[in-house]
Amino acid sequence: MDLQIRIDGGTVDDYIALADHLNGSRDFRGRIRQVTGPPADGKLDAGVIEMLTVAVGSGGLGVALTASLNKWLENRRPDVTAEITVTPKRRTVMLHARNANTKALRLLHDILRDADER
Repeated sequence: MDLQIRIDGGTVDDYIALADHLNGSRDFRGRIRQVTGPPADGKLDAGVIEMLTVAVGSGGLGVALTASLNKWLENRRPDVTAEITVTPKRRTVMLHARNANTKALRLLHDILRDADER
């Protein structure tokens, strides 16, 4: 199972910070991939980071990711929002840095746990 993480109100630095935060955990090292958009007209680079994907597979990593995302969001600017999409079911949860919404965290936890159990 893969998760797609988009950061609304964030910058490339926020994506890099989140990737570094997740890669700092032995559980997620090597499971994070930065997805870039197409290059801008007249540019040869790969474009800017549009999202991160996280391969959580099975074994409870999805639930561990919920806690790790919450911890990362606690240290962000209040206007940052992480949009997490669970790919098998295309279910999306929005987590806001301003108020790490307990209901949203619980929903993400439940979605990931359910997906992990299948």
